[in-house]
Amino acid sequence: MPSSATVTLFQTLDVESLDSGNQLPGDAVAKVKSQPDFQQGFLGQKLEDPKTWVLATEWSSASAAKQCITSIKDHVRAQETFIYQFDTAVLKAPCTEVFTAFETEEGFEEQVGRFVSAVEGDKLEGYKGADYGAEVKVDRDGAGEKSVRMVIGWVSKEAHVEAKGKPGAIQENIGELRAKRKGVDLFHVNFKGL
Repeated sequence: MPSSATVTLFQTLDVESLDSGNQLPGDAVAKVKSQPDFQQGFLGQKLEDPKTWVLATEWSSASAAKQCITSIKDHVRAQETFIYQFDTAVLKAPCTEVFTAFETEEGFEEQVGRFVSAVEGDKLEGYKGADYGAEVKVDRDGAGEKSVRMVIGWVSKEAHVEAKGKPGAIQENIGELRAKRKGVDLFHVNFKGL
């Protein structure tokens, strides 16, 4: 299981949330950064869907992330909001693969851990690091649908595509990501720091 003590808030934004330079407006950035317990933030466009952007902000706790959601709602209009606990260092890679499994069953997070360990041990060309974590529930008691997010850093989206097409850890362990979950979302983002 990931060992990060912080949580990462992922918010999906449409292009209307950004200024003419495809950046968060300065007042929104200032509002996010001024929140208590803000650690760092990243913004990037989904490479597979250029009209959709992802804001990822790191917080010292789930309660701080929840407070942020409430405080910035007039400045950042999010289509989706998820909170996960994992190390955000991988978001600093030139390209980040973001894999999310929905409606996961007991044991799925451990399967993702085995997949990450196998990829980590294979020293794939273009690979920069990975981490994963289960969704942190802030508005509910933790009951209901569960999701797990894995982030993998690459030198480029092409490096990921090339690595998964070759024999090795990805092909040999992909079954770990295909069982005990119902839905999946996968995209790539070239994050930049706020």
